[in-house]
Amino acid sequence: VKCNIIDTPGHMDFIAEVERTFKMLDGAVLILSAKEGIQAQTKLLFNTLQKLQIPTIIFINKIDRAGVNLERLYLDIKTNLSQDVLCMQTVVDGSVYPVCSQTYIKEEYKEFVCDHDDNILERYLADSEISPADYWNTIIALVAKAKVYPVLHGSAMFNIGINELLDAISSFILPPASVSNRLSAYLYKIEHDPKGHKRSFLKIIDGSLRLRDVVRINDSEKFIKIKNLKTINQGREINVDEVGANDIAIVEDIEDFRIGDYLGAKPCLIQGLSHQHPALKSSVRPNKPEERSKVISALNTLWIEDPSLSFSINSYSDELEISLYGLTQKEIIQTLLEERFSVKVHFDEIKTIYKERPIKKVNKIIQIEVPPNPYWATIGLTLEPLPLGAGLQIESDISYGYLNHSFQNAVFEGIRMSCQSGLHGWEVT
Repeated sequence: VKCNIIDTPGHMDFIAEVERTFKMLDGAVLILSAKEGIQAQTKLLFNTLQKLQIPTIIFINKIDRAGVNLERLYLDIKTNLSQDVLCMQTVVDGSVYPVCSQTYIKEEYKEFVCDHDDNILERYLADSEISPADYWNTIIALVAKAKVYPVLHGSAMFNIGINELLDAISSFILPPASVSNRLSAYLYKIEHDPKGHKRSFLKIIDGSLRLRDVVRINDSEKFIKIKNLKTINQGREINVDEVGANDIAIVEDIEDFRIGDYLGAKPCLIQGLSHQHPALKSSVRPNKPEERSKVISALNTLWIEDPSLSFSINSYSDELEISLYGLTQKEIIQTLLEERFSVKVHFDEIKTIYKERPIKKVNKIIQIEVPPNPYWATIGLTLEPLPLGAGLQIESDISYGYLNHSFQNAVFEGIRMSCQSGLHGWEVT
């Protein structure tokens, strides 16, 4: 079984990156520190995995550290994450040993499986023979349905429990079946190499991507030709002629690509994510004023790699403003600008982002008459508040017979641009 591991940061400042990754996961490994235990972001991440029904293995790392109290951590996991956890190992003197397998299962684990599977429960109550393999296969099915979460242990630094974790991944996290041979690929990551080449990472959801294929981006009229194609094999990138379903493809120098795009058929991705927007902002200034354009170019490159990095030029002060999730993100951006783009910057005081919203429903009819044009026209707009978190939603109540598609799109774009800065200079939502 080939397993592509996508590492995501655990810090709350990078929650947007984690959310993007959730969309195309077959399964997840939630890593806890045996010493620090459950953190605030751990609850958020696990609750999201649970809500999206993503099969998840909980891995307790750093069991080699002094002062570790695993019994207390187990209790915290059941109290703060889920009661539906199944400890698959016991830890003795820093080593891990299995407590259930295809050939052996403890009595208390049999009861756990019966509590979660009606079929096994019926057989158990009827005194029918149930082999350890039956229990084991039921556990695999329960994990695959995100109804049970296996707990494993180890130490990444000392390579303890890592082989067991890899075995668990191949046992519990099953690749989805390919539905058809029609290409469907999702772009989840973009990076630039030291020479400036744009590298796009795609998960092939269905079908396959081949060298020299000509494929459509999204549902647009844009087509691209795959002139180079790589995949990842045993930790190395290799050139290939084809990448199949459930694998990762890498293509270079496709300028039209943006994170979230897809090739071929629109993929059926995990839905139900509530996107977290940054709540802070700060003005950023180059230490050398003449490097302002260099800073803008660098920030644009970083935005291509991470669309959650939002920056703009304040229409009143002409300052560069960056939206932030927290101090850690600010420090990393500052370091990237200096180390990758050789430009030093200074961040002003971090401020809270405020937004404007209408307090009541209003209507306005705009009359359009530009002499000497003899034709007179009107456009009517209605603005009304929506529930908090609903964002900006635009709807048209007229047919294309009255106002054709391109003109309606222009009106929509004008509304979006106007809502970027309201009466007080804040975004309207």
